[in-house]
Amino acid sequence: MKKFNFFLFFLVIFIFEKLNAQELITYKLKINNFSNHNLNNIELPFWDDFSKSKSIDDSLWSNSDNIIIKDYYNIDAPSKNVIQFDGIDINGNPYDHDEGYGISDIITSDIINLNNLIQADSTYFSFYWRFNINGESPDYEDSLFIDFLDDNNKWQTIWHQNGGKNNNENQFIFEDIILDEIFFHKNFQFKIYNKGNTKGPFDSWLIDYIYLNKKRKKNDSTFLDRSLAHEGYKIFKNHISIPLDHINFSDDFLDSISFQINNLDKDIQPINYTFKAELPYNNKSYIISENKPLNPILNGYDRRYIKTSPIKLSEFELDTNSSEINFLFYINSGDSILYKQNFLKNDSSKFSINFSNFYSYDDGIAEFAAGLNQKNSELVVEHNTFTKDTLTHIQIYFPFNIYSEYNNQIEIIVYDNLDENNIKLTSQYITPNFNDSYNEYELSSPIIVSDTFFIGFKQNENSFLPIGLDKNNNTSDKIFYKIDNSWIKNDLIFGSLMIRPVFGKSEYILTNTNSEKLDKRVNIFPNPSTGIFYLSKKVENIKIFNLEGKLIKNINDSDKINLFNYENGFYIVDILNSNIRERNKLIKRKY
Repeated sequence: MKKFNFFLFFLVIFIFEKLNAQELITYKLKINNFSNHNLNNIELPFWDDFSKSKSIDDSLWSNSDNIIIKDYYNIDAPSKNVIQFDGIDINGNPYDHDEGYGISDIITSDIINLNNLIQADSTYFSFYWRFNINGESPDYEDSLFIDFLDDNNKWQTIWHQNGGKNNNENQFIFEDIILDEIFFHKNFQFKIYNKGNTKGPFDSWLIDYIYLNKKRKKNDSTFLDRSLAHEGYKIFKNHISIPLDHINFSDDFLDSISFQINNLDKDIQPINYTFKAELPYNNKSYIISENKPLNPILNGYDRRYIKTSPIKLSEFELDTNSSEINFLFYINSGDSILYKQNFLKNDSSKFSINFSNFYSYDDGIAEFAAGLNQKNSELVVEHNTFTKDTLTHIQIYFPFNIYSEYNNQIEIIVYDNLDENNIKLTSQYITPNFNDSYNEYELSSPIIVSDTFFIGFKQNENSFLPIGLDKNNNTSDKIFYKIDNSWIKNDLIFGSLMIRPVFGKSEYILTNTNSEKLDKRVNIFPNPSTGIFYLSKKVENIKIFNLEGKLIKNINDSDKINLFNYENGFYIVDILNSNIRERNKLIKRKY
């Protein structure tokens, strides 16, 4: 456990042990993970690799309210999805025990009936663990524990692991524990928990692939299972998403997609794999690879990386209605439902790429936040547009401001480069809205950009100003900050800072001397949306129709459309303003 001397009481994670005014700071944010409680008496075998979904399986667990399921691509997990332990609850709040130290995350199994077992049944409990390289590693005083409930209804600690550099294995470690007779009763349970710094998400551990069964042997890590180690998540070299209008210029920026296949069995296993893409709007499918043999064959306890060829989006029949592509990768590995365990559930990966009107390095979820705490400091993100276009808005993710007292305006800025001249292409003052989501700010002077440019802000007080940080895609080399008139390229934090450039039609043609009207068109953003759509100006009348042509909403004198309580899907919007009528499509969906 580390002792930190911070000026922010609730600060959750820092890169540094001491907070100075000239440092880039990060802390962890709330991630919702709701589960139900259902106490059932279950029987062996008990198996959970958490790959079924991002929610804890309440048929196996009785207490898991503060446990988060994560899918990290860089941890070489036995199978996709792991559970994470640190010093923060499910709402992103530190446990904050006395003296800043104590028990934090806990997960407890359902009741398991072991009443008919004897010592000769050779019953073992096994699991994989590792330090979380995407968080702050545990120190020597920090520990991970496993307790068993004995026949006297008392918890017995049967395994623990201390942190510290000497124990920092850069891989998952397999552990197995034989059960003693005192645990052979009908109300057996086990629990896993961590003990460490409770001031934030420090001392982070990962657990995967928990298995409890009889007729096992010591050090037997053989499972008749072939698995994917992580989900797919992007098709571009850096970006998660790009503007829909830029897809035809994207081929040079696409990247291969990597999948890791693990053989958890001791024997060789032939593997065939299939990779598909689908456009849900028009039900068009594209076969990228179909039932292709993995060559050479997968050896026992082997792991293999498959890299697909870059997917050329210009060959897809995309239009303004096809703003989403669903991808499915799965293996045909000989896995089956064995001993009541479905070993097929970790054989597939599903992910979607959504296109709108912005470039995004992030997936929209801020696990952490990063920022500076010095007046007149600047924080920017480097972006690259695939084709020349008009930058009309900037999106910034402001988390709930519970870790900062910042209450001033900021100056949002666009730079062409970060050289000695440091010429601003445009700037304006806005007030941050700390609402744990993206906020979109319209540029008073839209600008045409091409190739590389930088967007960000300058802050106006000596308070920590948090910005969302996505840890699932690493574009940390795109982050720059300015302290004392010197630009510094980030080498302190890992992830993607959540500042996005938005492109669209502008009412202005920019010249060196003036701005003049171009057209009267109304922009709608974001589109797709989870329910709230904004218009670039207030209009006289808005009519919303469903796809059957039925009028469902009529709005006068507004620049906002609220479809939050309507079903997901496509809608037609008819806009009337200054005797000009426009008709567009709205897409409401669940992100």
